[in-house]
Amino acid sequence: GTGKVATPEIAQNVHATCRAIIADMYDEEAADGMRILYGGSVTPESVDDLMSQPDIDGALVGGASLDAEKFGRIINFKTL
Repeated sequence: GTGKVATPEIAQNVHATCRAIIADMYDEEAADGMRILYGGSVTPESVDDLMSQPDIDGALVGGASLDAEKFGRIINFKTL
């Protein structure tokens, strides 16, 4: 990956747009039940803000998963 992290606001906007498209294609129930994961770079420093966004349901962790300390911090994120 690039190692670049989207701002929480940009990531939230993209996720909300995806959820709205799903609602248009199917219905609100399907959109609300859909798990939408953030696929950009996730770091111990960015995970709390990202996971605090209402439409981000999880994250795909790449290179940070190779470092036990970093990965441990990511999977134990704190919602703000």
